[in-house]
Amino acid sequence: MLRPAQMARVDIRVPQDYIARTTCALAGLKRLHIINVRKMRLGKMTLDSHEDSNLIRKYTELKGRLKDLSRYLKINPDAQLVSCCQTEVNPHDDIYEIDSQVQQLEERVSCLKEEVDGPKTAKREKQELLRRLEIFSRAGIDVRRLNDCRYFYSAAGLIPGENLWRLELSLSYIYHQLIPSISIGKRRLVFIFGSLKDREKIEKALKSAYFEKVDIPCPTGSYNHDLEILKSQIQELETQGLLSQETWEKERKEIAKELMPAYQMVMQSLTILEIGKSFDKLGNIYHICGWTPQAEVPILKKKVLEATNQQARVSIAMPGENQRRRGELFKIPTCFQNPLLLKPFERLVSEYGIPSYGEVDPTFFFALSFLFMFGVMFGDIGHGLALFACGLFIFRKSSMENIRETGLIIMECGLMSAIFGVFYGSIFGFEHLIPALWFNPMQNIPYFMKVTIGFGIIIISIGLILNIINSIMNNDYKKGILGEFGIMGLMFYWGCIGLMIFLLTTGNTMAEFGYMLVILGLPLLVIFLKEPLFNLYNRIVLKERQPILPENLGVYLMESLIEVGDAVLGYLSNTVSFIRISAFALAHAGLFMAVFALADTLRSGSKGGFLWYWMTIVLGNIAIIVIEGVVVSIQTIRLGYYEFFSKFFKGGGEIYKPLRI
Repeated sequence: MLRPAQMARVDIRVPQDYIARTTCALAGLKRLHIINVRKMRLGKMTLDSHEDSNLIRKYTELKGRLKDLSRYLKINPDAQLVSCCQTEVNPHDDIYEIDSQVQQLEERVSCLKEEVDGPKTAKREKQELLRRLEIFSRAGIDVRRLNDCRYFYSAAGLIPGENLWRLELSLSYIYHQLIPSISIGKRRLVFIFGSLKDREKIEKALKSAYFEKVDIPCPTGSYNHDLEILKSQIQELETQGLLSQETWEKERKEIAKELMPAYQMVMQSLTILEIGKSFDKLGNIYHICGWTPQAEVPILKKKVLEATNQQARVSIAMPGENQRRRGELFKIPTCFQNPLLLKPFERLVSEYGIPSYGEVDPTFFFALSFLFMFGVMFGDIGHGLALFACGLFIFRKSSMENIRETGLIIMECGLMSAIFGVFYGSIFGFEHLIPALWFNPMQNIPYFMKVTIGFGIIIISIGLILNIINSIMNNDYKKGILGEFGIMGLMFYWGCIGLMIFLLTTGNTMAEFGYMLVILGLPLLVIFLKEPLFNLYNRIVLKERQPILPENLGVYLMESLIEVGDAVLGYLSNTVSFIRISAFALAHAGLFMAVFALADTLRSGSKGGFLWYWMTIVLGNIAIIVIEGVVVSIQTIRLGYYEFFSKFFKGGGEIYKPLRI
């Protein structure tokens, strides 16, 4: 829990015929963090990678074709995908079979589309013809005579009524005949005649007047006869369309059932090939490399051998110090191993940075300090239970992992708030219903400030101790012993705290100066001279030939002086910063006082005062929960990041992301 899981490097060599099964087995196991082997070869990719790129392009094309079919069939194939390999696929061998299946599906959908869309298209054409015939019928125009106009330009259409004068003005310099006809809504039916050589000018003028051309139909008889025939044909097409729709619904479901397995295979093959970009390949042998927790090695090896019928070769290597220092290509991922209640806080830790493999996992300390500070600043039984209920609702109703983790954090914060509400004796701001188990914040402000400063001292001390542990584990003895956050820095900080306690309890100021010189001066002097002292240690103990004093002594002394001064001021400001815990807790209580004062005023100054009183109490509590909940959360994160993590957190690690489909 306090250290990331011990990792082991796994090298797997698999024949090409088993690479898909092996990838599916590893993805289903969700235990192997893949290393890009081709990057480890400094970008020297094998010639076989070109073949895989072509295969990826073919599967991407198949995916697009299946997506087009899905859109027409009105299904969402992604929603029905399973997240692991349900079928055995081999991307190199299955491409031709899948392509054949997709072609068959496209042919079936094309026939179905023609059968369904044919009546719809014919119906739209008949309805448009009916609309045009009705327009000319109302206008009383013999369209057969209009169709005989072969030696001059003619057109019929609709324009907005207010644009009629604009059209006449545009055509005033052209020989033409403009005949307005009936009004249809806000538009007028007009007929325009002119010379064929002026066609381009006439059409330009019509366009500027927002002219909508109505094609002149070719009636076979009288208007009434043609209208009746068209209406009868449209009715028949509607009936035919309903029958086609029933056929479409039935066929759509059957085709969708056949489409999903093909889509599943395409997506699995595409995912396997994309994952395969991290694999190396020599001939027909794939090389898979990755990291897994040491405890998972036996089951991972067993699964790989089962998937390949004992044809794979699996080798295991434990990380050594030389591997840790080889740089980014061999970076060991950090695998958190915290219990369920601490798991959500890993995300908050990761927002600050990923602990490197050699660092202490700070999640446990961060979670405890976060919950303690939140409870102190938001202590109220009613508010805590309200937060707990809200978090429980989010945790149960959401299916997304990050939302569920947020709900779990809210539940834990609510529980801690309720506990401190018992300590403070506060229920929805009422402080007279139960006695305080510890103290009342508003009545014990000096004591409250001392408690929060004491908590800050503990948090800062833990941060310094963790920095010492991290530095020694990584063989950085100069930082762990002589640094401002190392053993010397811890001695200085504890010395300051001890002198302050001694002064406050005894009032003996005469002895303070002597203690200050010894307890505070010595650690600061060591921090100031850490570079020469460390060089002297290397020269005497390790027999290294190097100068004791830095080359540019003046610059070094100035930098060391600034560093010591910054350390002293930093310790002071970091410790005092924890007073904000008591300040926000008092602000929480102060908001209650404001709500109750407003409620009392409304109760005594208006009719229905009892109702107004409780409405104010309820709404005020809701506002306090929302506003204070956000503010307190921000402050707890701020104190954890800047006052705690800044003492020891190095970061720069890579999060453990096991392979999964």
